Amino acid sequence: MNRSMNKTRKTPAVLRIMAVAGALCALTAIAIGDEVVMRDGTIHSGNIVSKSRRVIEIDTKIHGISTRLKLDRRKVKSIITGDAAKTPAVVNTPTTSIPSITEPVEDTNKVLKRDGYNLLLEIPLKGGFGKEIYPGGVADSLEWAKENGVTDVIFRINSGGGEIWCSNDIVTLIKEYEDQFKMHMLIESAISASIWPSFACDTITMTPGSDFGGAVVYMMTNTGSAEVDKKMNGIRAAKLETTADANGHESLLVKAMTLSEASIYAYKEHGEWLFSGSTQGLPRGYETIDGPDTVLTLTAKQAMRYGLVDSMADGKTLEEFAKVQGIEKWDSAGDIGEELFKKSAKKSQLLRDRMMATVRGFQTEQGYLYADKQYIMTRGSTLQAMRKHLGTYKRLLKQSHQLHMPSMAGSFDDAIDVTYWESEIESLMAELRRIRRRGP
Repeated sequence: MNRSMNKTRKTPAVLRIMAVAGALCALTAIAIGDEVVMRDGTIHSGNIVSKSRRVIEIDTKIHGISTRLKLDRRKVKSIITGDAAKTPAVVNTPTTSIPSITEPVEDTNKVLKRDGYNLLLEIPLKGGFGKEIYPGGVADSLEWAKENGVTDVIFRINSGGGEIWCSNDIVTLIKEYEDQFKMHMLIESAISASIWPSFACDTITMTPGSDFGGAVVYMMTNTGSAEVDKKMNGIRAAKLETTADANGHESLLVKAMTLSEASIYAYKEHGEWLFSGSTQGLPRGYETIDGPDTVLTLTAKQAMRYGLVDSMADGKTLEEFAKVQGIEKWDSAGDIGEELFKKSAKKSQLLRDRMMATVRGFQTEQGYLYADKQYIMTRGSTLQAMRKHLGTYKRLLKQSHQLHMPSMAGSFDDAIDVTYWESEIESLMAELRRIRRRGP
């Protein structure tokens, strides 16, 4: 009898665990749709009703009372929407109060370099996209950041643009890691293709004297002149608008920077600048930031005046950047981002050069193939050479995926159609063998 009672007796420790579990169940009773994770570890759970570059509004419950909170976006670490939001609601609760409950919060905020400090990692984007800048350097840096408790990644960009495939692959990487830490773009110059990664970040900050925009896609005509590719610009602008909206940036900026016919105007209401894509219905005294028939390149002075993006008034240092973004306690991860970027860029450039050489070699042999139809022996060696180039090309394609450059091959004017040429070469080789068997 006593032995049976001992089995069901609850020790004080067990009772405490049950109490915590009960509290957890009570917390999770709130309908969790979205989560906003703050820098101090606080998690607000509920339904996000609006997002802007400055404020996030969320319907939540505090002590069982429904309320709507306005959260300063600069103090937000990450946003988890829909089914991904599984963490219990914790509102204004210190992260050390109930260790068993707050462990997931610590996982979200990572292990910092110093307790209570944010760890900032700079990643340089200097030069041309697809020339000095490659996605592999971004991937290696973001992976290091994930493994070492970085809370904020700062891309310091100084680029006149370059190849769109490269910027698109970098955007893909930024989105892949967007829930791991807060992403910032610090602009010294971001022109043409370099605006794509900028709008994919949580914040955009311009340094004194910087410029940002001018991202029109051109196509070459038969006469050798360049003309605006309106169809491609429209497609890219629509995609980039979606990305900008998702990160709280003004989507009218995207249109003005990519579409020559788009405009952006500013007017004040209750002391705050608001923006419109047309003059219709605007009050007197509105200002033109960019009119039709021109492509916007936003200056640091405009950014400071209208607040379209954040701006730094005094310089370009990390200290000043942290002040603008309201990051009070922080440590720098040092130059590891630059080191990883340089190392990866060498590998990527070598791979790109090898792939271009392989494509040119294949095209040269292809020319011989159609020129020497009457010479059986020459045609045989040509097909063997094409087969060898094709095998090399396939290996390089695999390596391009490993270096996070899946879109690179498609950027070549005459990329090799692997499926077609594998079949065609085998067919031509079989025909050549039949001719040889028949003899003279």
